[in-house]
Amino acid sequence: MGEAVSGEGILVLDSLFSGKIRVALLTKLLLNPVSKVYLRGLERDLGVSSNTVRLELNKLQEMHLIQVQEEGANAKVKHYVVNQAHPMFQTLRGIILQFVGLDQIVDQIIMKLGNVDQVYLTGELAEGRNSPFVDLVLVGNVDRPYLYQLIEKVEPLIQKKVRVGVFGKGEFSEGMMVGGKWMKMME
Repeated sequence: MGEAVSGEGILVLDSLFSGKIRVALLTKLLLNPVSKVYLRGLERDLGVSSNTVRLELNKLQEMHLIQVQEEGANAKVKHYVVNQAHPMFQTLRGIILQFVGLDQIVDQIIMKLGNVDQVYLTGELAEGRNSPFVDLVLVGNVDRPYLYQLIEKVEPLIQKKVRVGVFGKGEFSEGMMVGGKWMKMME
């Protein structure tokens, strides 16, 4: 049996998920934990004022969920990154992956194909934005008819359209993925 959540734990969860801007920030940072974001870019991506973004960034920084990285000569621009050493990082990332449906894609599609060597997430989800589409690149010896059967089954579960590019081992290199963000989901 699991333990009851303490009062302190409820306060942490309440402060983590209060407001859609904070959830959008957490989604953006936790989906692709190696990405760096900055104030003006977040203001543009989220469609809110820089002051609103700054307040949310400060709150996440106070919780030690994100860290500031200043870029050497251009110290005026602060970049924010998720704190992967935070004790709740893996749990929160799991929640976000469930929120966007990626956990089910990995469990129900990729793991069942068996001969997949690499998987890349591209598109809006790789940029940390929620999207009605999940864009994937699969590299390996993939049974395409079976892949499409699995996609048909998982799309209603996650309520997203799955778009896939499939490459054989010798056909693909990361250099082919230009002009957008991407993240490696498995190797």
